[in-house]
Amino acid sequence: MFWLKLDKIDKKIIAQLVENSKVMSKELSRKLKIHPNTLLQRLRKLEKSGVLVKYSAVVNYGKIDKRLQALVFLDVEMAKGWEDMLKPLAKLPEVVSFILVTGEHDALIIARLKDEAHLANFLRKLQQNKVVTKTTTHLILDYYKNTYEYNPMKDELRIS
Repeated sequence: MFWLKLDKIDKKIIAQLVENSKVMSKELSRKLKIHPNTLLQRLRKLEKSGVLVKYSAVVNYGKIDKRLQALVFLDVEMAKGWEDMLKPLAKLPEVVSFILVTGEHDALIIARLKDEAHLANFLRKLQQNKVVTKTTTHLILDYYKNTYEYNPMKDELRIS
């Protein structure tokens, strides 16, 4: 794994895209005061290096039909091949994120669900996995900050 050295222009590009990935290249190059070809080359470099992974829309699923969001902590029996047995859980449609963690529990699933019955069925699926020994569930009630609001390069938005 290598770290890409970002200069001020790269950071400004990233900061702008985090704020609005839908911005047109022509508008972004004008805003950053760089030639459109320079912007395109920089974007390709950031994409190829894996710094820019994906351009996407942020959807409020609570306004559609996934009104519950849960943190499900998993305790796992770490027998031979336990990771391979856990990985299929990440493909369940309810799973937003699946993370191995340190501390009291072994893994964390962030899940979106329609209602309490959906949550109960989801937990049953998780508990059927041979290496999952226990689940602990917490419902998310509200957010003070969402993941899409995370922009550590926000200071770069001030165009000089």
